[in-house]
Amino acid sequence: MAESFADRPRGSAPNARRRGFWAFCALIVLFILAVLVDPLSFSASAEHTDVGRARTNEHADLVTAPELLAPVPSKVSAGDLERLIAKGEPIYCGAGTKPLVALTFDDGPGVNTQATIDLLQARGMTATFFTVGKLYGATPGWGKLLATEASFGAVGDHTWDHVPVRGLSAGRLADEILRTRRAARRLSGRPVFLFRPPLGARDRTLDRYLSDHGMLQVMWSVESGDSQGASRRKIYRTIREHLSPGDIVLLHEGRGTTQHALPAILDLIEARGYRTVTVPQLLAMDPPSNEQLRSHSCP
Repeated sequence: MAESFADRPRGSAPNARRRGFWAFCALIVLFILAVLVDPLSFSASAEHTDVGRARTNEHADLVTAPELLAPVPSKVSAGDLERLIAKGEPIYCGAGTKPLVALTFDDGPGVNTQATIDLLQARGMTATFFTVGKLYGATPGWGKLLATEASFGAVGDHTWDHVPVRGLSAGRLADEILRTRRAARRLSGRPVFLFRPPLGARDRTLDRYLSDHGMLQVMWSVESGDSQGASRRKIYRTIREHLSPGDIVLLHEGRGTTQHALPAILDLIEARGYRTVTVPQLLAMDPPSNEQLRSHSCP
C-alpha cells in the first residue's frame, strides 16, 4: 500500500527540503536587515576591501609614495609655521601633495570628548581640538582633557564664549581669544597658537589681530554638516564624497551623530591610504602654496 504523507517519518526528504528552503530565506532576510541597520560599517568595509584588492581610487598612487614612509614629526616648532603666520591669511588646507588629512573637532571639551580621544588613540590616529574656554571648568575633569588632547594631538583656541568675532574691536577680541589662549596653555601644558573663529566668521580686523599676536587662523576644506543636524549617514557620505589629500575636516565632538559616524570615517581614511596628522603637522609636511594662501583655495 502506498505510504501516506502522515505515515512519513520526521526528517523525510520533503520536510527537510522545506526546512532548508525556509532557513535559506531567513539568512537572506538577516543579511538585508544587517545592511539596512548599519550601512556605514558595510560601506566602509566594502570600500576597504575594494581598495585593498585593486587600489583603484583616484589617489591610490599616493599610497606608495616615499613621503608616506617618512615619520610624522611628533612636535612642530613655531619656526616651521612662521611664514604662514606672517602672511596673515587664514589656512584652509595643505598643498595636497601627500596622503595626509587633518581631522579637527570644535566646541569641546564636553561629554563626548573622552570617547573621541579613546577611539582615535585605539586606531592610532590623531586630531586637532578647537576648544571653548568657558567649558574648561563647566564640569569637573573637562579641563584636564586638554592635556590628553595635546599629548597625542593638538589644541587650538575657539574663543571663550563661542561668539562670532567678526566686527569685534581689538579689546573684545583679546577678551575672547587671549583669555582662552592663556587658560588652554595652562591646562594643556603646550603653547597654543591655532585659532578657529566660531561659525567661520572672520574679517580683516581679526586677521590682523591674530597675525600681530603670532596666531594662525585655521578654517577647513571639508565641512561634515554635523553642526547643521546631519545624520551619521549623511556625515559619512559627505566626507566620503569630498575627502582628498591635504584636507582639513570640520567636525564637532559634542554631537552624538558625529560619534556614531566616526568609526566609519576612520575606516574610510585607512581604506584610501591616507594618514591623519594634526594641523601643525600638515602645514609643516605639506604647506599650502603662496597662491593658495592668496586665493583661499584648495586643490
